[in-house]
Amino acid sequence: MGTKLKLGLTGLGHLGKIHLKCILDCEEIELVGCYDLDTESLNNICTEYNVRAFDSYEDLLQNCEAVDIVTPTVTHFKLASQAIAADKHCFIEKPVTVSLEEALALKELQQKHPVKIQIGHVERYNPGFLAVKDSIKNPKFIEAHRLATFNPRGTDVSVVHDLMIHDLDLISVIARSKPIDIKANGVSIVSRMADICNARIEFENGLVANVTASRISMKQMRKIRIFQEDAYISLDLLTKEAQVISLLDAYQDNTIEIDTYKGKKYISLFQADTEPVNAIKEEIKSFAKSIVMDTETEVNLEDGISALSLVDAIFRLIENSNV
Repeated sequence: MGTKLKLGLTGLGHLGKIHLKCILDCEEIELVGCYDLDTESLNNICTEYNVRAFDSYEDLLQNCEAVDIVTPTVTHFKLASQAIAADKHCFIEKPVTVSLEEALALKELQQKHPVKIQIGHVERYNPGFLAVKDSIKNPKFIEAHRLATFNPRGTDVSVVHDLMIHDLDLISVIARSKPIDIKANGVSIVSRMADICNARIEFENGLVANVTASRISMKQMRKIRIFQEDAYISLDLLTKEAQVISLLDAYQDNTIEIDTYKGKKYISLFQADTEPVNAIKEEIKSFAKSIVMDTETEVNLEDGISALSLVDAIFRLIENSNV
């Protein structure tokens, strides 16, 4: 393999076009071309960006080393299975598949064809999260709110699969523990599946996470609040800002002295410095690097399965409660 990764892109919807622009801006990648079922849209977009349009997915696979799958979730399993069986590395947008059974089947297939697989959990590359990631230590409680205005795109799956999964993935990374109890409820308003959902997840290590997602809100919100001993971390994934409020034992510059039951403590407010980056471009670059350098992908199939396991459990609880 040369220094540049020969990558094919399938799916040129709203998100697929964003991926296309990001790929073309990556020096590490040679885009061999694109495929989409909508041939008219495919040809128009490929002409606009001077990219080769492939007549079939099979033809695209034959001409690339790796494929970026940015299609509706219901197609992920079929397309990824074909690619893995053809020994092609895969970037699969989140959720990895519709069902946990399909994701586990991909895992079995990967064991026979050891290709690199990265799942598109883009919030892992959010500058706000990256800025405070190392400050998160053994949290006791997490509260997450992800609200979005209504968009018909994405209603082929529930709000749990579409929106909440972002926060469930981050919570899985933070928790590093097995969930032992989940409670959830949801309401279907404009689609056949839940559009608003709340879940409470208790982990083996004692962490409790309260997660809310809605896709019919009047405003956008993507906030996570993390509570741990002697610290409170506030993360705004929308504005990519983060704050850490810590309780220190000793005085430092710009700290505030308070009396506690443990004696005198000092409050420190840290506003994290964040660099403006294109998170989608960063995750694609990370995927390419893992192939060229032959290292583990930063968000691997196991990560996708962990997030989908929570999604699946929450989704089943909602479905059963609405029967």
